[in-house]
Amino acid sequence: MKKQLIAFIAVAIVVSVGVGFGCSKPLPPVAETQIAGMTLDRTMPSLFKLATSVAPDALVQVPGKQESITANIFPATETGAVKAGDKAEVILVSGTDHFKLDQTMSKKDLAKGLYLMNIVYGGKTERVLFSVK
Repeated sequence: MKKQLIAFIAVAIVVSVGVGFGCSKPLPPVAETQIAGMTLDRTMPSLFKLATSVAPDALVQVPGKQESITANIFPATETGAVKAGDKAEVILVSGTDHFKLDQTMSKKDLAKGLYLMNIVYGGKTERVLFSVK
C-alpha cells in the first residue's frame, strides 16, 4: 500500500511539472490597446475597430512600456481596405506606452475620415480601423 501511494505521488508530481513547463500552449494575450481611453472591438481575427470617432490628437495607449512603437496610418474604406494612391502617416516613439495621433512625422493632423492603423510593438502588430471627427 505504501509503495502504491509513493508511486501515485511520483506520477502526480511528474504530470504537474510537465503541465507547468510548457506541455500545453499558452493562450494569446488579450489586446489591451486603447484609443482615447476606449477599448477596441475585434471585428475579424486580424482587425480591431473603434466604434466611436476620436479627435485628431487622441491618445493611443498600448500595454506596457515598449522599447519602440511604430504606427502607420492609412486612409481606408469601411471594410478596412487602404485607399489607393493615398500616402501613409507614420508615428515613431520609443521608451513609452503611448502616443498621440498628431505625432506624425509629417507634423500634419489627420483630417476627418476613416483610417486603418498598423501599430507595431513588442514583436506584434495590431490593425485598427478608426475614424477621426
